[in-house]
Amino acid sequence: GVVVPGVRRDRAPGALDALEAAGLVTGDRSPWTGVNACVGRPGCAKSLADVRGDAAAALPVAPPRTALPVHWSGCERRCGHPRGEWVDVVAGPDGGYRVSVVRDGVRTGEPEHVAGDPAALATAVATARTTRN
Repeated sequence: GVVVPGVRRDRAPGALDALEAAGLVTGDRSPWTGVNACVGRPGCAKSLADVRGDAAAALPVAPPRTALPVHWSGCERRCGHPRGEWVDVVAGPDGGYRVSVVRDGVRTGEPEHVAGDPAALATAVATARTTRN
C-alpha cells in the first residue's frame, strides 16, 4: 500500500483519481485487487513469460470481494508469492500456465494446465479465485 500524508479530506477524491490514473489500485472495484506477480519478462532472465502482460489480459473484470488472491509467476521459483491461501499461476516452458490453489504452502489439488488460449486462462484463474477448499 501507499500512504499519502497531508491530503485534506476535501481533496482526497482528486488525489485518488490521480493515483488511479497513474496505474495504482485505489479501490476494490479494480480487476487488480488481490493480484500480484513476479517481475517476469523482460526483467528476469529466469522468467518463461511476460506474467504482468498475461495477467492484465486475464483480468477483464473486478473479482468478487471474497475472491482468493492470485499470484502470477514466470518460473517455479514463484518470487514474491503471498502467504496463506492463494491461486498460483505459474508459467511453463511450453508457453502455458499451471493454475492451482495453494493453502499454507501446499497445493490443494492437481493444477489445471492452460496453453495457447487466453480466454481459457482467464476462466481458469477466475474459477480458481472463487474456489475455497
